[in-house]
Amino acid sequence: MAVASTDTRPLARTQRQRSDATTAAVLSATVATVVEAGPATGLADIARRAGVTKGALQHHFPSKVDLLAAVVSLGWSDLVERLEGQSDATPQLADRLRSLIEAMWTSYQQPACRAAFMISSDPNITPELASRLSSTFDDIRERLDAQWAASFADFDLRPGRVAAARRFARSHLLGMLVQRQLPSTEPDPSDELTMLSQATLHLITSPDAM
Repeated sequence: MAVASTDTRPLARTQRQRSDATTAAVLSATVATVVEAGPATGLADIARRAGVTKGALQHHFPSKVDLLAAVVSLGWSDLVERLEGQSDATPQLADRLRSLIEAMWTSYQQPACRAAFMISSDPNITPELASRLSSTFDDIRERLDAQWAASFADFDLRPGRVAAARRFARSHLLGMLVQRQLPSTEPDPSDELTMLSQATLHLITSPDAM
């Protein structure tokens, strides 16, 4: 009869697990560093923060463009995932819209999303990185438009109105985010989110809004 092993030592991580852990550590360090110091931060600083050598970092991300592009993809994908299922709980159009807008606002404040925005809007962005991000933006835009369209599929809304409403809400929310990064005291966003929800509701329903 076989005797059960009493070895309680943790199993050694596989090479894939170690690689995934290093990738996650580098991305997390990059997000934190970009949020604190901006996209111009160097790879050596990011490697130190991640607890890896610069060589190990470049094994996973051969160039800074590769790394920043990965952070942008991570941030915007996180936005899409956080919005999934946010508006399914209520049958009222106004409540459903408010739920989505509040979820967007919460998502935009997350470090990964903030880092993605800072990298994407950097006035010194290189042509190579801008070109790399173009396909990411197209993909995320399509996913968000499809998500919003599905959220309001049971309402009789004009074609294109939902996508326009999403872009309107996005622009205002990003403006709120930038304002709150300035060295000034901003009021609680609740009233502003209420006004944005009302304005977006008008856009999405009024026959004269477009």
